[in-house]
Amino acid sequence: MGLWICFNWQGMIFEPLAYHAEEFCYTHGIPHFVLKPLWSCPTCMSSFWGLVFYLLLGHQYLSLAEMLVVIPVTAFINTLFCILLNKNTDEGCG
Repeated sequence: MGLWICFNWQGMIFEPLAYHAEEFCYTHGIPHFVLKPLWSCPTCMSSFWGLVFYLLLGHQYLSLAEMLVVIPVTAFINTLFCILLNKNTDEGCG
């Protein structure tokens, strides 16, 4: 969730990078669903980045079966955070 906030909330460190990357994707006809797992959807990001970190580091700590449980649980928790952010902040989850 923190990574999503760094990319999507105004004034955050990666917000200019996300803006320019989205502009690049739109001008080159790359569909929006490609951007979701990279930075624009916290629920989608959990599965993509969870898999990336598992491949880089996780197999040392978690089995594949455990990871198949961790990723959906993380997606669910991110969805709950989005619901809370939409209710309690101006930024929300878009």
